[in-house]
Amino acid sequence: MINYVEKYHHHMYYSIILSCFGMFILQRLDFFTLQIGRAVPILLVPAVIVIACFLREWTGFITGLCCGIALDTVTNGSYCFNTIALMLLGTAAGLIFRLFLNRDIKAIIIVGLLGSLIFFVLKWLFLDLFNGDASAVQILLRYHLPSAIYSAFFVIPFFYYVKWLCHKYLIQK
Repeated sequence: MINYVEKYHHHMYYSIILSCFGMFILQRLDFFTLQIGRAVPILLVPAVIVIACFLREWTGFITGLCCGIALDTVTNGSYCFNTIALMLLGTAAGLIFRLFLNRDIKAIIIVGLLGSLIFFVLKWLFLDLFNGDASAVQILLRYHLPSAIYSAFFVIPFFYYVKWLCHKYLIQK
């Protein structure tokens, strides 16, 4: 295992903040939708996973916290679910990549799919099943699972974007 710390220029962090804010705003526009059938992706879930992959667990923690707060401000009835879930997802993804996996596209696709599935299943569990919704299983199969798979597809462009940012703004020692 390599025990060095990569240092990045502060412009990279500004670019990531603006990208996350842009994805959040883009997803909330009424005239532009990414919905396919009943599947609606949450773009910030794969973004947090990829950012945590490249920039480690503390950046994943802070990115998940900020993105979760942004999602909770516009979501009805979540009561800080998105904040806690994205914060834990970013931290877990950063730790998994720091301790066990390499930063290659195959590993990020697998972790992105598993992270999206975990996020949407937890969302279904806490917001639908535990609230006593009679059609909870139908909601899982019709809305949450297709949305999780659709969200996981956005890991690929985010991977190449964050990889490009890291390569561009790496401070050489």
